[in-house]
Amino acid sequence: MIRVDVTLPVNDPAAPDQPALDRDQVWAGLLRKAENAVPFVPGMEACTVLERTSDGLVREVVVKGEAIREDVTFTPKERVSFSRTDDRAAWVIHNVIGEDASGALTLTFTGEMTAGPMADGAADPDPERRGEARPLGGGGGRATEEQLRSNMRRTVSNTLDVIRRTAAGGADGEGRI
Repeated sequence: MIRVDVTLPVNDPAAPDQPALDRDQVWAGLLRKAENAVPFVPGMEACTVLERTSDGLVREVVVKGEAIREDVTFTPKERVSFSRTDDRAAWVIHNVIGEDASGALTLTFTGEMTAGPMADGAADPDPERRGEARPLGGGGGRATEEQLRSNMRRTVSNTLDVIRRTAAGGADGEGRI
């Protein structure tokens, strides 16, 4: 199993010109990401909700032509979890709204891969860009984990950027407001 955690501040003190977000705005953004991850996740081609459940939804995402079914579970104003279990891979990715020691909002993405090429250390699928495997020299291990962490950091950052644009009255990445 491979586990990677990436936490970023929601409101970066080094970027005071960015719109400040509160927990409700981040939560609303994560719900939009669950419904349609395309504007949030680099490399995702499509995202279709297949069914709704009492605590989430089932969706199909497409990355590089590969259709992937995910169960999405909501823990209101706290966490959205994306789970995949099929004959090609098994993982869960948590998007968690939290707070640091000073009480400032954070957004943490945690990826836990238990089966598939990433868990075996053979290739590096970005946990948010399912199926985009790239061999790494040496075949895995620490290099694979670091690449995964880098990809996840980019996705957390992009997610916050899309939420900020929406909060500031801008487009969601597809020209919608």
